[in-house]
Amino acid sequence: MSESSCPPLSTDLKRQRTSRFILITNISLISFFPLNILLPSFPALATKFNTSTAEIALSLSLFTLVFAISQLITGPLSDKWGRKEVLLGCIVVSTVGSIGCALAPDYPSFLLFRAVQAIGCGFFVLGHALVEDLFDEQDRARVRIYYMTLSGSFVALSPLLGSWLQTTFDWQGSFYGFALMAFGMFIHARLILPSKADTPEKTPVSVMRTLKSIVGSRDFIRYWWIAALVFACYFALISVTPLIFMDELKLSEYQYALVLMVYGVAYFLGGVAATTVQKHISLTRQINIGLGLLGLAGALLALIVIYEAMTTITLLIPMLISALAVTLVRPAAISAAMLLFSSQAGTAASAGNSIMFITAAVSSAALAQAGDHLLITIAVSFFVFSLWGLLTNFRIGR
Repeated sequence: MSESSCPPLSTDLKRQRTSRFILITNISLISFFPLNILLPSFPALATKFNTSTAEIALSLSLFTLVFAISQLITGPLSDKWGRKEVLLGCIVVSTVGSIGCALAPDYPSFLLFRAVQAIGCGFFVLGHALVEDLFDEQDRARVRIYYMTLSGSFVALSPLLGSWLQTTFDWQGSFYGFALMAFGMFIHARLILPSKADTPEKTPVSVMRTLKSIVGSRDFIRYWWIAALVFACYFALISVTPLIFMDELKLSEYQYALVLMVYGVAYFLGGVAATTVQKHISLTRQINIGLGLLGLAGALLALIVIYEAMTTITLLIPMLISALAVTLVRPAAISAAMLLFSSQAGTAASAGNSIMFITAAVSSAALAQAGDHLLITIAVSFFVFSLWGLLTNFRIGR
């Protein structure tokens, strides 16, 4: 090969890598539309459908539960039918659900289309599998760090984006935004991803056999259970923040967005800290430190409620501590779990994510029944889940 032919090849490889990064970025960004970006629209949704904000918050539990089941199916199907085929099909289903939500005439119809959207959103779990498919082994760790850091950034930006969409396009804005972005992702994925027929055949692996092995691995279940406990705390807190800050403390949509942006920045910085900490301490110790911080956040929140010191500033303190706790525990627990089934990463990720999201859905639905005791229930949950996680982590390997 002549030297003059090398630069075009290098340019093509660079374009290919950039296209793959764009796809991973889009999956990370669009995953915030159905939940985080929708939060500032809770009061408008409650007014539109003549229901309470608490009922709208409960719809998040429905979405999360259906999504958890969907991703459990999506991962194995992508191993069998191909990433591209399953990804494109899921994008179509989620887009139909999103547009249906925006056009829903009543609350039952809205819930129905939210479930359809959640079924299609099962493709979110394919992000980790696509990292395995699209990047060389030596690049995967760096790409995963990028993916996690990106997610933290979007946590910080999503409240402001949601507030802007709400004030500019009303509550339908987040749903139309999702549909528009999904359409662009559909075209992009169709162009850059190889079809199943174009990829080398791998030795077929029985999904049921893999799932049986996963269920039989106590340590795998324990690691994901720890991740599920801290994610349930994060999800429960996020899902009720409109009730606390907008209903009780009477913050405007913009002020509420700023509060969540501060929380998101803390989440992002916690992710950076977790990346640094992993280089110096074991995953077990990192998990224990994070769980200890979660218990501390619960104790502080309980004191705030007991002594009636609830303000935006005082509530932010345990929220920020819990954000650091979640970002320390979740990556460490999931990394340790995935190491046990690295050769069946797609199915393992689907199973683990389903454990995590089902736990979050059930716990948030139970939390919605707390009524006037909402904050103290969250505080107790933080403390109990922290102790439960520490006990689970202690039992790993024994």
